[in-house]
Amino acid sequence: MSKTYDMIADSLNELISDYENHNGTNLTHEILTVNIAPARKFSSEDVRSIRLKNNLTQSILAKYLCVSKKTIEAWESGRNTPSGPSCRLLELLDKQAIAIVTA
Repeated sequence: MSKTYDMIADSLNELISDYENHNGTNLTHEILTVNIAPARKFSSEDVRSIRLKNNLTQSILAKYLCVSKKTIEAWESGRNTPSGPSCRLLELLDKQAIAIVTA
């Protein structure tokens, strides 16, 4: 068979062996809990301040956030506000300057 198949089969056989050795009891499972805070809301002044702090033009910030330049203009004028992934990326830019290289 293929190398991938062999790796999957070996992993499954190992799991079955572990289960049989423990009779299905006392198997430990690690649970990782991650608390994610709601995305921060940004005012028009916040967006402009973050953009200027990072020495970005509206066009470059728009490319970074995968939005149009018109969207950045609307955010900075207060006609609209960022949401979702844009807020998360703005949080990153606000916490520390990120080197943005444009192609």
